[in-house]
Amino acid sequence: MSKPLTIVVGGYIVGFPLGGMSWHHLNYLLGLAELGHEVWFLEDSGSYSIPYNPRTWTCQIQSDYGRDYLTSTFAAYGLPPQWCYYSEFENRYYGLNETELNDLLGRADLLLCVSGVTPIRPHRPRPRRMAAIDTDPVFTQLRMINDAEFADYYRQFDAVATFGRLIGQADCPLPTHGLNWIPTQQPISLRHWPVVPSSSRRFSTVGKWEHSAERHYEFAGKKYHSSKSAQWMKLLDMPSQSPFELELGMQQMPADVAGTFAEHGWHLFDPEQSTLCCQAYQQYIQSRAGELTVAKEIYAGLPSGWFSDRSAAFLASGRPVITQASGFDRWLPTGEGLFSFQTPQQATEALRQIHGNYEIHAAAARSIAVEYFDSQKVLGQLLAAVL
Repeated sequence: MSKPLTIVVGGYIVGFPLGGMSWHHLNYLLGLAELGHEVWFLEDSGSYSIPYNPRTWTCQIQSDYGRDYLTSTFAAYGLPPQWCYYSEFENRYYGLNETELNDLLGRADLLLCVSGVTPIRPHRPRPRRMAAIDTDPVFTQLRMINDAEFADYYRQFDAVATFGRLIGQADCPLPTHGLNWIPTQQPISLRHWPVVPSSSRRFSTVGKWEHSAERHYEFAGKKYHSSKSAQWMKLLDMPSQSPFELELGMQQMPADVAGTFAEHGWHLFDPEQSTLCCQAYQQYIQSRAGELTVAKEIYAGLPSGWFSDRSAAFLASGRPVITQASGFDRWLPTGEGLFSFQTPQQATEALRQIHGNYEIHAAAARSIAVEYFDSQKVLGQLLAAVL
């Protein structure tokens, strides 16, 4: 790096102040700071991101809970209070006023919009370069087919990157919409994700049981659901065959379905309690033996190479991961520390292999994270590609 850059990371933490989503963004902020850059965080509610309060399980236009959470999170991880939150609902700027934000954007070398949720408002100065990261591939490309406004959002940027590392390759059927999708993946600040010992015998994951129907799309004559529920039902009988205990924390899981899973030997827990803050989320991951999870049908049915940011955190913690195939095995090594499966039988066999030599698979998991998810490597490559 010839000189430090001024980088503004766009995303959402105030609007959804839960540990898992926070770490998704925090790894970018910490990683860029570790590379020596001047890093700021920008969150713009737009007209849709009404702040969620996990303590009351409600959405409300008052943003005090999320802003307090953001402030304490930055302080906990040694980040200076360099952030701006604009609430369209309150018509108010926090952290920086409008003039200060415009001054920052005017001198910034890069605006990096994580997950493509930051509105690009025409009255604001345009930084030297702007890049967006599509963290929800397949859904993004299919939505663009009939949503011109959404496609135009991405066309505002100088560069676009995607967690769908296979998009644009000859054997990936997803449309590119004329955009050059730069392959990337979740960075992990390994300094903040050490390997800690655990005697757990439980494979676990957290997530959302079902997504709204508006996130389901048809492509090439087949409908794909942006949902995990149907995939989980295929694994219902796995606890009776597993050498490890199996655990699920699924948001919005229907009570009757939860009862059925419990009857089949699954341990169930409240996902939000494990992710109320960044520390709780990290403690949750580090206190488990590993992760067993499925992919949304839209990921499994149309492989793009996507890999979960949560699974990357498990790997970084030295926790083996078994996850449903989404094309990631074309760029990540599998069979030791990380397993890809298409059938319940393959997932069960992976659990047995890990059980047979857990220490080797745990070490391999960390090695994969060091090689493929180290924030300094991932972000160094990303900056080289978008600047």
